[in-house]
Amino acid sequence: MIELRGVSYRYPEAPRPALQGIDLAVRDGEWVLLAGPSGCGKSTLLYLINGLIPQVIDGELNGEAVVDGLRPAQVPIRELSRRVGTVFQNPELQLFMLRTEEDVAFGCENLGMAPEETHRRTDSALARLSLNAIRRQEVFTLSGGQKQRLAIAGALATGTRILLLDEPTSDLDDRSRAELLASLRELHDAGHTVVMTEHRLDGLAGLVDRVLTMEDGRIVCNGACPAPCSLALRPPAQVDNEATVLVEAEAIEFAYPGRERVLADVSFHLRAGEVVALTGANGCGKTTLLKLLCGLLRPQKGRLRVAGISQPALRDLVGAVGFLFQNPDEQIFTDRVADEIAFGPHNFGRTVDLDRYLNQTRLGRYREAHPRSLSRGERQRLAAAAVLAMRPKVILLDEPTTGLDQPAWSALMELVVAEARESEACVLFSTHHGEAADAFASRRLRIDEGRLVDDGLP
Repeated sequence: MIELRGVSYRYPEAPRPALQGIDLAVRDGEWVLLAGPSGCGKSTLLYLINGLIPQVIDGELNGEAVVDGLRPAQVPIRELSRRVGTVFQNPELQLFMLRTEEDVAFGCENLGMAPEETHRRTDSALARLSLNAIRRQEVFTLSGGQKQRLAIAGALATGTRILLLDEPTSDLDDRSRAELLASLRELHDAGHTVVMTEHRLDGLAGLVDRVLTMEDGRIVCNGACPAPCSLALRPPAQVDNEATVLVEAEAIEFAYPGRERVLADVSFHLRAGEVVALTGANGCGKTTLLKLLCGLLRPQKGRLRVAGISQPALRDLVGAVGFLFQNPDEQIFTDRVADEIAFGPHNFGRTVDLDRYLNQTRLGRYREAHPRSLSRGERQRLAAAAVLAMRPKVILLDEPTTGLDQPAWSALMELVVAEARESEACVLFSTHHGEAADAFASRRLRIDEGRLVDDGLP
C-alpha cells in the first residue's frame, strides 16, 4: 500500500510548489499511470515515494507518506530499496557493471546478500525479464529496450514488490516498447505494484488499472486511460530542388574503438528549408550520425560537407550547426533560465529575442529560475531554445519529443520549423514518434543496422 496524505513539496529556490495537497492511495498489486503535462509533478511524486525526497533532494516538504508500512522520509533509502524499485527515464544512469548478469546482481551484493542467494535472485530476475540470452553481453551494447528491462531486473532481484517507472517507453522504438509493456504486464499479473509516468498513451488502455491526471502539482482526475489525441496532418513542405545543399554525405562509415561498424556506406543530402525525420530501431546508428554531422565524431571513411565546410571538426561548426542532445542535462550549465538561452548569441555578439523563445517553449514564468529546478521535459525545451537562439544553418535534434506531452513537443517542433524557415536552415531530427514525423517532416531517412535503407526521395 502507498498512501499520501496532504503532501506538498517545493524544490529549493523553485518559484512555486511542485506538489500541492496530494492525497493518494495505491492498493497492493495495482498498476497506476500518472499522466499530465511536462512539469506537472509526476516525477516529483515518484521521488517522494522512493525516499529521494527529502533524503537526497532537499526542499520544503509537508504532509505524510507511508509506503508498505514505512515512512520514506524517515527510513534509510538502503532499507526502502528492498521494497521500492525505481527505473529512471534514462536507465543508463543506474547501470553500473560491465555485463548484464553482473548488473542484475549489483543491488543484491550491495545489500550484503550471500553469494548463493544473489545467484538465485539474479537467475530469477533475468528469466522474468527475458534477458537470459544476453546475460553475458556487455551492457553498453544493449538496445534501449534491453537497458530498460535490465534496470527493472536489477530492482526485482533485490526483492522489491513496488516498481516506480519514470517515462519507461519514451526513448523506445515500437518493437522495444511492446516487449517492455509485455514484461510489465507479466509482473503486474504476478502481483507487483506498478506506478508509472508516461506521455505515450497508445496501448496502455488494456493494461493499467487507472489513471491519475496531474496539473500544476495537483491530482485533478482519477479515472480510465484516455485515448491518445491525434495531430492534424499538415501538407508536406515544398522543398526547392535548387535550394542550397547544407549537408552532403557520401559513403560515410564509422566504428567506435574495438567495436563493429555502427554506420556503413551512408549517403544523403539535406537542402535549405528541409525538415527531415531520422528513423530506425534503437541502436541502429541515428545518434552516431547526428554526432558526425555536428563534428563531435569524425567519419573514418567517406566524404562529409556541412554548412559549406568539408570534413569538418567540431570547432569548424560552432554557430553554424546546432545540436540538441537526447539528454538535455548534457548541455545546460548556467544558473538562470534566461542566461541559458542568451549565452550562445551573446558570445557571438548577436542579439536575441528572449521573450520569444521563453514564450514559445512555455518557460516564461521560469525566466529567473535555476535550470536545475525545472522538470526533465522543461529542461528539454530550455536546451532546444538555447540551440535555436543561435540561429544555426543546420539544426540537429536527437529525440526532441522525449519526456514531453503532445502540446509541448508540438509547440517545440512548430518553433523549430518556423526558425528553419526564417533562417533558411535545414532540420534533421531523430525520432521513434511516428506522429511527430508525420506532422512535421517533409521526408524521412530510415537507418537499419547502420545502413541507410530509405532516403525518402522519389
